[in-house]
Amino acid sequence: MDDNTLMTHVIAGEIDKLGVLYEKYKKPLYAYFFRFTGGDYHASEDLVHNVFYRVIRYKTSFRGHGSFASWLFRVAHNTGIDYHKKNRYTDNTRVEVGAIRAVMDENSGPEKEEQIATLQKALDKLGSFERELIILGKINCLRYKEIADILNITESNVKVRIFRALRKLKDIYIKLENTENEKAGSG
Repeated sequence: MDDNTLMTHVIAGEIDKLGVLYEKYKKPLYAYFFRFTGGDYHASEDLVHNVFYRVIRYKTSFRGHGSFASWLFRVAHNTGIDYHKKNRYTDNTRVEVGAIRAVMDENSGPEKEEQIATLQKALDKLGSFERELIILGKINCLRYKEIADILNITESNVKVRIFRALRKLKDIYIKLENTENEKAGSG
């Protein structure tokens, strides 16, 4: 049974079918929130549970158009926004270093660790929306269409915003790297 069909059963009152969806999506949602909260294990677990609470509460808003995953991550996005409003640190959202390391190749060493640390600093300097676009697009590897559905913007808008966010990240990274090289050269 596919996700949309399972959700149709949930809407019809077969709440036990939500268990199948929960088992399938709890890890990707946890990973999303873990990055979104900067590595807060407990908050990430709570947010995953909040998402599924909202799935039950707002189940009739799922119309079956598009993928269930896109709808679920839109719920997750809204849950994350509410979390940050409540905790008042939207601009302090951090991308977990482990997520960055997972995206970069397997080679390790002091130079790679410095690159990862510099990338973490550069990501911290981005705005929360830009960071989220990079998390969704480049770390979670969602398609532009899925991101557009989650953020409720057009697919072309997603492409432009991700391009701009990556360009800004690159500029910040280069400036940080140059500053660190200057410090190392003068020290």
